[in-house]
Amino acid sequence: MKNSPIRNQIINAYRQLKNYYDRLPRDPDLDAYINQFSFGEVIEKIYAVGPYCWFLSDMREAKFLKIGGALEQMTGYTHEELVNKSFINAARFTNEQHLEGIVQAAGYFWGYYYAQPLENRLHIKSSYTYEFRRKDGSTFHALQQSSTIFTDKQGNGVYQFDLITDITHLDPIIQLRFFILDTSDATQMKNIPVLPGVTRNPEKLPVTPAEKRVLELMAQGKSIKMIAAQLNISENTVKHHRTNMFHKCQVSNMAELTAKAISQGWFLK
Repeated sequence: MKNSPIRNQIINAYRQLKNYYDRLPRDPDLDAYINQFSFGEVIEKIYAVGPYCWFLSDMREAKFLKIGGALEQMTGYTHEELVNKSFINAARFTNEQHLEGIVQAAGYFWGYYYAQPLENRLHIKSSYTYEFRRKDGSTFHALQQSSTIFTDKQGNGVYQFDLITDITHLDPIIQLRFFILDTSDATQMKNIPVLPGVTRNPEKLPVTPAEKRVLELMAQGKSIKMIAAQLNISENTVKHHRTNMFHKCQVSNMAELTAKAISQGWFLK
């Protein structure tokens, strides 16, 4: 498209719009009241008229702080039923099979998240599709996007934002999928598939069953000491398994190993 007639037409159209805007008379008092504009109120109105709802959660207290958008229209639940309640209540939003898969995938997600440097963690998000069950028992195909929007100085999550969208009109066939989106490197953004049905031509699992058990626990963020106690092996054995996996998988750290294991679906075998 570079230097094509179409590209030049687009550029000229944008220039005309910019020139038009530049010629408009200006309000000299704008700076005095522009801060009264509330992005939050606008977002609330947008979500209220579309097939969306959102949740702001306190990760320390494990509860919903605020909910916006078309909650009752989409789900049948009221704000009073969910706000300031434990977000374990979200378990009622889907069937047991999808819930089990989401919880398992979430464990791998947090393992990946906490394996990243502190400055990268706000760029790690999850995106998954599943069957959403309304309060009356009816269902729709949901897309849920989750991101940590505030952390403490140690990089631990404090507030989480979740956006749920009804995508039935785009994809009427309900299916469970889960991706990790890592945008910490803008030049090499990663979209890592976790759940079955999305991994194509996976590599053969190169680690032993004993090493895999260690890998799964490490991916969940557990320390070497905790893993050794849980598996009833020595800490040196855990370190030995880790070193072997680094060599076999041609990676240099746990973040790379976890990302490769997730992208190849090794946890699911």
